[in-house]
Amino acid sequence: MSVDQGRLPHDGKAFRNFHLLRGGVPLLILAMTAAPCTAATQGGPRLCGPIAESAPYDEPVLGDTPADDGSASSDAALSDGSSSLDGTSEEQQAVASEDEASDKPYWRTNLFRRFFSDQKYLFTDWLPAEVHRPGFIYPVLLGTGIALAAGRDADASQPDLGFERDFSSDTGGATLSTAHVFTNLGDAPAGLFLIGTAYLAGRWSGHDRFAESASLSAEAVLDTGLWVSVLKHLTARTRPNAGGTGQFFQYNPPPGQKNDSFPSGHASGAFAAATVFAGMYREQHRWVPWVAYGTAGLVAASRVALGRHFPTDVFVGALVGNSFGRMVLSRDQPVEKRASSGLTPFYDPASGAEGVTWHREW
Repeated sequence: MSVDQGRLPHDGKAFRNFHLLRGGVPLLILAMTAAPCTAATQGGPRLCGPIAESAPYDEPVLGDTPADDGSASSDAALSDGSSSLDGTSEEQQAVASEDEASDKPYWRTNLFRRFFSDQKYLFTDWLPAEVHRPGFIYPVLLGTGIALAAGRDADASQPDLGFERDFSSDTGGATLSTAHVFTNLGDAPAGLFLIGTAYLAGRWSGHDRFAESASLSAEAVLDTGLWVSVLKHLTARTRPNAGGTGQFFQYNPPPGQKNDSFPSGHASGAFAAATVFAGMYREQHRWVPWVAYGTAGLVAASRVALGRHFPTDVFVGALVGNSFGRMVLSRDQPVEKRASSGLTPFYDPASGAEGVTWHREW
């Protein structure tokens, strides 16, 4: 007897997972050739089929338990493809794999898929809420206003332009070398390399929080880099080096000058990553926010010291990076209930009193 292309000869149905039963070929042959008889004689089990002719009734075959009890049921289950050896159907396995994929945490999903999803979330949810948040919109308007005033007059008496020239002229020697170190640290290749290394180190060492922080930082830096580049091209502010005075909308700058000063990309990227790490470790390790924001602040200051940006460039850039870092954290750990406040009218039927009350929920 042979098995043709993994099919059972007695019913012609697909015999799946046949390779799992190679070790039990003799038992399988016995199950297929012996008739499933349940009656027994005094000498032992009564078998039907060819094997019964060569085996005496008083001599049990393969022990006292009929061979067809266990194997026939497993054969029937395997032959119709309804279940596997562990009792799990293929449909159940597929559903289980889909559930496992859907249960994957946000930070372990595809980075670029998250990046494209962030752009929709930015305009539908995050930006409308940010423009109503005083801690974000007021500093941004203040920094932008000072930058516009300094660029319009192009006078060193303006605080933005004057501070940049004084700070840059006072920087030299070891301070200048330190500024170059932090500027290189904030470059895009170096920053992404450090974030990628941190993610791999966290995954290999089993520190999921560290890997999660690195993954979310990469997402925040990508989001920040996209929109900072857009703002740079729209504002077209000249850089302080090569005689630039910080004027806006210089789409054809003078020779030697660059028009991509506002806001600072180094400051925004550094503060985006710092916000993520600070948010992830704020409760467990209080020193992490100090180190994260301190490093980001040194990166921002190095840009002014080297004459690459004005103070308002790095100030607004830091605010933009912080906003994107908080946005990514909100997507990874959504807050079900936020603090809210408002005015509510009331009326007391007993006393006839009426009025308005102010309430706040958090």
